[in-house]
Amino acid sequence: MLVGAALALTETDRIPVAVLGDGDVMMGVSALWTAARYGIPFILVVCNNRSYFNDEVHQEKVAVTRGRPVENKAIGQAITGPDIDFSAIARAQGLEAIGQVTTPGELIEALRTAITIFREGKPVVIDARVEPEYAKAMSEGMTKSDH
Repeated sequence: MLVGAALALTETDRIPVAVLGDGDVMMGVSALWTAARYGIPFILVVCNNRSYFNDEVHQEKVAVTRGRPVENKAIGQAITGPDIDFSAIARAQGLEAIGQVTTPGELIEALRTAITIFREGKPVVIDARVEPEYAKAMSEGMTKSDH
């Protein structure tokens, strides 16, 4: 979707930006090559938590419901051993890349750099590391009716 949106915005002053999970990027990584091949500029921030995390949450619910070990929820869902280096994948396909970014300050600087690269007419990927349990803290603060 980002590549299509970026293509649609090429004649405007708007900056196409997407914030996508690492699992989503893994499933559509060939779109990066398309952007490089046709010079379609955009900014992609990969929220790299090293997991298909939504599926881990689902697997945990299924395990609890079926009386199975919750600690198995990451099997087939974790994207570790080896970790994916999205900056390397982006560069290998001809894009500019920044990362791995691990702190909020680094992310701010990466976004500033990405805007400069975008204004040069190039697509850029930021590999931003996110703590794997980020969503747990958010969901614990919600009431059952908020889910």
